[in-house]
Amino acid sequence: MKLKGPGNRTFNILFHLHTVCGIILSAVLFVIFLAGAFTLFKNEFYLWENADLRQRSIPEVDPREILERVNALVEDFDLNDDTFISFPTEQTPLIKVYGHRKPPRSEEEVHYTGKMNPVTLELSEQGTTAIGETLYRLHFLDQIPYAGQLLAGFVSVFFVFSLITGVVIHWKNLFTKFWSFSLKGIRKQIWTNAHTVFGILGLPFQLMYAVTGAFYLLLALVLMPVVMVLFDGVPEKVYALAFPAYGVHYDEEAADCSMLGKLPELHRQVLDEYGNKYEIIGIQTHHLLKEDGVVNYRFVSRSPAVFASHGYISFRLLDGTRLYSSMPEVDKKFTHKIIEAVMHLHFGTFGGVWLKILYFILSLFTCFMLISGVLLWKEARNNRQYTFEQKRFHHRVTIVCLAVCLSLFPAIAVLFAAERLVGTGEGHVSTVNTIFFGSWAILTLVGIWLNEEAKLTYFNAGALALLSLAVPVVNGLTTSDWFWQTRVTQVWVTDVCW
Repeated sequence: MKLKGPGNRTFNILFHLHTVCGIILSAVLFVIFLAGAFTLFKNEFYLWENADLRQRSIPEVDPREILERVNALVEDFDLNDDTFISFPTEQTPLIKVYGHRKPPRSEEEVHYTGKMNPVTLELSEQGTTAIGETLYRLHFLDQIPYAGQLLAGFVSVFFVFSLITGVVIHWKNLFTKFWSFSLKGIRKQIWTNAHTVFGILGLPFQLMYAVTGAFYLLLALVLMPVVMVLFDGVPEKVYALAFPAYGVHYDEEAADCSMLGKLPELHRQVLDEYGNKYEIIGIQTHHLLKEDGVVNYRFVSRSPAVFASHGYISFRLLDGTRLYSSMPEVDKKFTHKIIEAVMHLHFGTFGGVWLKILYFILSLFTCFMLISGVLLWKEARNNRQYTFEQKRFHHRVTIVCLAVCLSLFPAIAVLFAAERLVGTGEGHVSTVNTIFFGSWAILTLVGIWLNEEAKLTYFNAGALALLSLAVPVVNGLTTSDWFWQTRVTQVWVTDVCW
């Protein structure tokens, strides 16, 4: 079946744009998609990372006790500024705290991030484990100082362009190439068909990720002129369209008066009224030591049939007055639903573990499509039109790209093993990250040294096989929690999958 494609001139322009864009972005996109594929299971890895939390039940959370504990342990913690508390869940049984310290007069605001054990109430300013957070940050290049997120955002934009041009240039023979896929024939034809078939299979998924990724990473940049022109230079007015807590007004001249004592009674009322239908996933407080103190609750529906499942309610602590309500299936605002829909689509949080598995497979399809595109680019230039030096340059680019991409697989296995082998305590996260990025660099250099696609691929496949087997062995040796005897689902599934 043949479809009408673009004219020769348009085809050539789009073809070269698609090729150049793809070659420049391929390695970065590979890292983003592979790290993102593992990030989908960030919560599922949590108990594998935190062995000391595997057998503990989650106690009932007392917001007042948490805030008093944080205020006592953190020097100059500012209870009057925005403070966010994420409640523990079965998958992530730690309390997450985000707030502010009181800054010196001449400095800007100082942020604070910590994690608290819900049983012992021990507070750690740094993350206690590395796997989930490292891969999550890697999937939007946050490890690159200052420019990482912007770079990932612009890569997402150009990925949209690359996808659209790819569809256009293959449009004429789209179905023919799809159904004629075969591993027989010359290399160029094999990589052409593979690139086309896996591109078609993952197209909706890839386009969704490119658009939602660009939305998250470049939203602040895009909104800057909008805020200045339409919202009087006040960004909180725009944020309130997505998160209603930003729409609450406070009196900076309000009288000093501690509202901490009001929290337990109000929290109990909220549990009694909403606890059966909704689960509280966190609170945000502001002006806790002033008369106009506010607590904002964030809920998630217990019903799996609700797509836009998050809800928001705010109370004035002094008298329990309700300031706003945006609850699913009741009075949720349209703008809140849209922002949440983007979040669910990007993180795959609306269809349970089976949707995450599908996302994971499609991410691997995308990684293969990117690799096949690089190999196709090289094979297409392996002819008499190009000089020896040009061919050698194409070979070097291909080898470097393959080495960077394929070595990430075994490096992730090293990250898991290092998480269990490196002792807990101060410096744990930085040491594990050093081992991870160091092993990735060493494996990349070995791949470049091998200087052949086949040898490089076999080397990384063998390294991945050995290191994958090492992951459950290291976990069993260090925790005595072997996958055939553990009762923690997340632990044995992680070990078996490796």
